[in-house]
Amino acid sequence: MTNTIREAIRVLSRAGWTKDAFTDDSGRHCIQGALYESYGLRPFDGRHIGVPLTGQMADDVRLVNEVVAAEFPERAGGVGVSRFNDHPQTTVDDVVRVMEKAAVRKDERI
Repeated sequence: MTNTIREAIRVLSRAGWTKDAFTDDSGRHCIQGALYESYGLRPFDGRHIGVPLTGQMADDVRLVNEVVAAEFPERAGGVGVSRFNDHPQTTVDDVVRVMEKAAVRKDERI
């Protein structure tokens, strides 16, 4: 079974990271946009939810949120992982760190 969180990290590495949009005009993704891509899904235009978070993708978001709550509690909460991703202090290094830890947790469950 493929670790889609780890695949989302590869998406971010390849395409780049952004805030305030699932996918921006340059093709960079936020955390959730990278997760969509790792599942072969895309929001309507990168700015609006086009695919509901269900099943395994919802589980992935929960794992990421668990890590955010543990590592950056002041940036946790809100809808999905958006509050953390879009927080003014969040950097790409923070995102990669959280995603790596979530990927390890997923590996432990697979």
